Amino acid sequence: MTTKRPLLWTLSVAIALLAPVAGAQPAAPRAEAQESDALTERARQLFEDGVKAAKAGKWDDAHAAFLAAWAIKPHYQIASNLGVTSLRVGKPREAAEYLTLYLREAPATKVQERQLAEASLQEARAQIATVTLRVAPDGAEVTVDGKSVGRAPIADPVFLDPGRHEIGAKLDGYVPEARPVEATAGGTEGVVLELKRAPEPSAARAGAGPDVPPASGGSRDGGRTAVLVGGGIAAGLGVGAGVLFTVLANNKAGEADRLKSSLTAGGQNRCSIRPLPADCTRQSEALDQSARYSNVAFWTFVGAGTVGLGTLIYGFVSGPSEPEARVRVTPMVGANDMGLSVGGAF
Repeated sequence: MTTKRPLLWTLSVAIALLAPVAGAQPAAPRAEAQESDALTERARQLFEDGVKAAKAGKWDDAHAAFLAAWAIKPHYQIASNLGVTSLRVGKPREAAEYLTLYLREAPATKVQERQLAEASLQEARAQIATVTLRVAPDGAEVTVDGKSVGRAPIADPVFLDPGRHEIGAKLDGYVPEARPVEATAGGTEGVVLELKRAPEPSAARAGAGPDVPPASGGSRDGGRTAVLVGGGIAAGLGVGAGVLFTVLANNKAGEADRLKSSLTAGGQNRCSIRPLPADCTRQSEALDQSARYSNVAFWTFVGAGTVGLGTLIYGFVSGPSEPEARVRVTPMVGANDMGLSVGGAF
């Protein structure tokens, strides 16, 4: 059937490319070579499963199999199959992305295959919007609906599902910029974003007027109240942040423990073999993050305590000018939390 044709023209070539090439690289350690062979065999099997599913018209199964093979061995030949199956399961934007990748990387000698990929790409683009981006300066991070799509310059077009979207760019030292885009099926649009340098702090104050000295009399009580309220709020926020970072640290510590149990199951530490399993890296990162969050939590509590104590002392030593303008700052310590209670008449 013609609907299955694009899936069949990559079969023999992709399987050959997935096979290990003898003598292409220096011999790897035995454990690494065995793992590489196992991954290659798994990718080959997934690819064959995808082809069988496509022949049977089971497009969802074929798409899932090719996606799994791509996760193991990303290659332009698998991208072509992913593009076709994405189109068949109703994901034209993904189809366009995979087919564009294939056309960018596939050799020019694959004339017939490239023609078929071009035809499938045109079918996908008829259902989505195609946006070309020109962003300055180079290196700016480009986002679509808040998600990063790379850094400028963006060579490939960006594909959008029909509807309203926002394309933005940001770079340290520059003012971020965003622009709304109304995407229509089959439409093409060009978006230009040119970031402007952020003003220097001194320049931002250049237009400010002269400082006005505070008024005497009643303004003293107003300043005192502001200090007390601000200090209480700052201390409370510090305690809240400390609790949050403590929870994050505990979560990461628990995650590291779970990964450790998994990696040492059966009495063998899988982190002692090469290449290291991905869980080993995740365990190390979890431990680092737990320590980092613990340090932040500690110093946040210290900062909150310092601010709270300073506010309390200030409240005692600076009496209000009016009897009714009294502020009461009371430390509150519980079994699982701590904070400050600020009350009185202001």
